[in-house]
Amino acid sequence: MHRYETLFILHPDLPEAQVRETLDRVRRLIEGMQGQVADLHEWGMRELAYPIEKQARGIYVLAQYSARPEVVKELERTMKLADEFLRFVSVRIPEKGGARRRAASGPQRTVAEEAPTAEQGS
Repeated sequence: MHRYETLFILHPDLPEAQVRETLDRVRRLIEGMQGQVADLHEWGMRELAYPIEKQARGIYVLAQYSARPEVVKELERTMKLADEFLRFVSVRIPEKGGARRRAASGPQRTVAEEAPTAEQGS
């Protein structure tokens, strides 16, 4: 399983009860497909950078979870179909130390090794 974050914006006119139900639905969907929800941060009502569906504000929520890629696909499909979601974006969180492992895994070539010098000839 990989770690993901999905930031989504809910319609500003949703009543608090429907916001709670939507967050519960997101949690149930992830956990129902053997994912693990680490946290759901409700950031609250915020101004949008530009109007979306004639709305200038939205309710921002950040979901952090561990799941298989199929779970993210299903979550995004559900968000596309539901009217209460204005926008969403999902990103995979890289493993810690992943870049260091790749760099240390093979020999490093220097620029001097790649290009012949004038002394070496062409």
